[in-house]
Amino acid sequence: MKTRSKLSRNLWIAVWLLVALLQAWQHFREKPAPPVPEPDGHLVVLKHARLVDDSGNDGDSFKIAHDGGEQVLRLYFVDCPEKRQYALVNGRLKDQAGYFGGLSIPQTVSLGMEAKAFTEKLLREQDFTVQTRWERVYDSARSYALVFFDDGEELSEKLVKAGLCRIHTKGTMMPDGQREFDFENRLRALEREAKAAQRGAWGKPKRAPPKPKP
Repeated sequence: MKTRSKLSRNLWIAVWLLVALLQAWQHFREKPAPPVPEPDGHLVVLKHARLVDDSGNDGDSFKIAHDGGEQVLRLYFVDCPEKRQYALVNGRLKDQAGYFGGLSIPQTVSLGMEAKAFTEKLLREQDFTVQTRWERVYDSARSYALVFFDDGEELSEKLVKAGLCRIHTKGTMMPDGQREFDFENRLRALEREAKAAQRGAWGKPKRAPPKPKP
């Protein structure tokens, strides 16, 4: 009887070890390498791009499917507020809140959710074209990209006009030959218009500045 009990216990231990090994293999197995950047910086059009619902989607980063598979993209030029608050983004949220003139953290997170909804609505309802050089975003699997709509505007322009992002991240030369500096100047002009019209973040009530100590 004791021998049978010992065998049963050993069998369960072996099963749990096998499960643990399978989980470890799943976690550490080699992932497919992302596409290699074009050596000459040439922009590649991702054919038949369409939005993929994903929990990681936000205003400036989102997953798409295209004829070559799936890819998580990150916009050039702009940074939308975080859509939730957690320890790793607290510093960034404070910077984003300050950029918009002193929003509260809850206001900034709410703005991030607005930006997410704005981008997803555009990508679901309008035709768009994605162009990328497969340039990696730091050490992540994301790639920088440009997203153009049929009206000729790029997604970063639409986000800036709506007051839903800051002009803050890597830029690039545009497909029409427009220099990075010139396109950023265009975004700055659109941002001034959004401020004047009090769109998005620019129309939200700001926190009162701290009173000077007597």
